[in-house]
Amino acid sequence: MPAFTYTTRVAMHETDAEGIVYFANYFHYAEEAETHALASLGLVVTRDGHAYPRVHAEVDYSAPLHFFERVEVRARLTRLGNSSLHWRFELAGESGPVAVVRVVAARRHRADGSAAPFSEAERALLAQLM
Repeated sequence: MPAFTYTTRVAMHETDAEGIVYFANYFHYAEEAETHALASLGLVVTRDGHAYPRVHAEVDYSAPLHFFERVEVRARLTRLGNSSLHWRFELAGESGPVAVVRVVAARRHRADGSAAPFSEAERALLAQLM
């Protein structure tokens, strides 16, 4: 399966007075794409009894996004760990690429915070995003 593609538009509340997207909102776009990519596989992580804290996050910016600009986010798993998801999100605006976001989410049991390995069935589903 090729990368999952999620499309949205920049809302006014995501921008500064100049109409440029606030830097931290790039992570919001990535997280929205992650949610929709997982849902496309029938996985709704907030309802599976586990937590998914982010243990690593970084972004490389190449161009700004502006108010009401169309944003396309290509979400792909670059690595599927025993209990972690390694994501790469490529963001593009109407004029081309704007950023690459990388996030690692660790799957944990809500009760005690210990690692929660993915089952073979879950791994097979998640592998579709690689």
